[in-house]
Amino acid sequence: MDICMDKIFIRLPVKSLLRARCISKSWRKFIDNPDFANFAHMKYEYCEDEQNTLILRASRAETTSLYAATGCEESSMILAETVPMVKFQVERTVDYGSCNGLVYFAENYSGRFVVSNPLRSQFTVLPQPPERLYYPWNSDWSATGLGFDSSTKTFKMICTNRKTKSDESPQFTLVHTLGTTSWREVPSVPAHYCKRTTNSMSVFVHGFLHWMIHPSIRNSGEGRILAFDVSKETFKVIPHPEISFKGSRYYRILDIKGNLGMLDLSREVEFDIWIMDYEKESWTKEYTIDITTVDPYFVDMTQVIGLWKQDEILFRFWKSRFLVMYWSYSMRTGNIKECEVPSSNAGVLSLKGSLIPIPGAKEVS
Repeated sequence: MDICMDKIFIRLPVKSLLRARCISKSWRKFIDNPDFANFAHMKYEYCEDEQNTLILRASRAETTSLYAATGCEESSMILAETVPMVKFQVERTVDYGSCNGLVYFAENYSGRFVVSNPLRSQFTVLPQPPERLYYPWNSDWSATGLGFDSSTKTFKMICTNRKTKSDESPQFTLVHTLGTTSWREVPSVPAHYCKRTTNSMSVFVHGFLHWMIHPSIRNSGEGRILAFDVSKETFKVIPHPEISFKGSRYYRILDIKGNLGMLDLSREVEFDIWIMDYEKESWTKEYTIDITTVDPYFVDMTQVIGLWKQDEILFRFWKSRFLVMYWSYSMRTGNIKECEVPSSNAGVLSLKGSLIPIPGAKEVS
């Protein structure tokens, strides 16, 4: 029976498996088995056919609710389910990111972290970091990220910050392994690369967490990427592509089907997307996006949401001084279309589904 179930279940997408858990106790027990969950996780991590899930984040007062979202083919609207997958208490002004099906939210100043697996209706609040946080998580001088350690099959929360406002203040880096009760301090960010770019979320690929280095760090820092090896817990700096453009430069990093990508926003009429060969640490320009039809009001404030519908990349941009909208780019056809969300206060996230439960978290009905 188990052999037949294994052959059938491993072919199903994550959403179908999570629905199958509700059919019978035996199916739920089989799908929740750690060996099957980890095997399925490795399959989906490198499977290009597994579509990312769009999550609509709505905040009211101090409550954040996560809804499954879909795009409507007949219109430009991104629609959300009526019942949230999970909801929890978190401040509205936060830093956030995702890794392998989990999404996290970091409250500014308080040091409170919430991690959720929306598809399993789970969330947990991490232990309070031991260090005083001088800068909020959405500042240039701090960074957060969630990564997966394949050697131990554990998720790790990483945060860096400064102890005082002084330029001479040391940077510290803390690591928390989900399922444990404490944080550890590890060797910190290289001194010359401790300022990151705002509006640019962390990206986890190839076992490394990545952040863009702030463009004000000229010559040695501009356009470079800070990388953290989640297994070895060490930092390195990755060089940027050889871009000949002269003038103000604006970059974003993104996950393109498990590869590290860089979005060059430096020109007003088109964006370039570069993809990195991680073994050679070399870059190739793969896509050029004509944005004249989108005409963003603030080009440098464009945000990458992530992959959508296998071959589309979803972006968030300012259509005017007061209007935020979304647009998607098809890597297959080169087409661009604008998208709307039901509420101006809602945010959109993109992540792959995961069967792996959060250690110690309970499912919320």
